[in-house]
Amino acid sequence: MNLRFLGKWSSNIVRGERNISFALDDKIVFDFGPHTVESLLDFNIDPRKIEIVAITHMHLDHFSGLPELFWYRAIHNAQNKLIVLGPEGIKNNTEKLLKTLQTPKEFKVNAEFVEDKKYDFIMPFRARHLVIDNGYRVDYKGKTIFYSGDTAYSQNVVKGAEEADILLHEMTYTDEKKKEADFWKHSTYSSTMNVFEESHAKRLVPVHLSIESNKLAARLSKSNKNILYPSGIIRL
Repeated sequence: MNLRFLGKWSSNIVRGERNISFALDDKIVFDFGPHTVESLLDFNIDPRKIEIVAITHMHLDHFSGLPELFWYRAIHNAQNKLIVLGPEGIKNNTEKLLKTLQTPKEFKVNAEFVEDKKYDFIMPFRARHLVIDNGYRVDYKGKTIFYSGDTAYSQNVVKGAEEADILLHEMTYTDEKKKEADFWKHSTYSSTMNVFEESHAKRLVPVHLSIESNKLAARLSKSNKNILYPSGIIRL
C-alpha cells in the first residue's frame, strides 16, 4: 500500500505548494482542492482511473477541485463510476458548483455520492472545525490510516485514529499561534501531538501546513523516526 502526497499545504497557499491531498495506491484520493488534477497528471496518474474521492469538508482548499475532475473525466470519456464520499450536502453543493461553472449539459457526471456513511473500508468520523468536517479511518490491505481533515483537538478524532498505522493530522499552526488556531478551529503542534499520543497511532504525518508549521514538521521528521514529512511516497 502506497500513500502519495499530491499536496501538503493549508489555505495559506504559497508559491510552489498545493493544498493538502494524497492518493492511496493511486486510485483513492483524499480531498480535492484547486489543481489536484494537475498534481495527478504531474505524477503520471490518470484521473480517469481514480475510483474514490473522499472529501473532508467543503472549504475551497479541500473541495473546489472536484469540478475539474468531472470536466476531465467527461472530456476524456471516463467509463467507470466515481464514488464521492463527504459530509451531508456534498452532492447538492457539487451540483451547484458545476452549474455555477456552466458545465456543458453534454458532460456526463457519472458519480455516486455517499454522505456521512461508511463506504466499504472507509469510515467517517466527525472532526471539530468551523464547518461540518469528516475525518476518515481507512482499513485497507491489513493496514489502518486515519486522516483528520481540518480540526481542532477532538476526542472523536482520537477515537478514529486509535492504533492506526499512520495518522495524518493537520498541523496548521505552531503553538505561538494558538489563539489564531482556536479562532479558526485548527490544530497547533501541541494539539496534534496530543492526538498522536492519546490515539497510540504508530506514526504521524503532519499535514495542512503553513510556512511556520512546515519548518517545524521538517525538523520533527529528522529528530523522530515516528514522524514523517508529507512528501513523495510512504510505503506501508
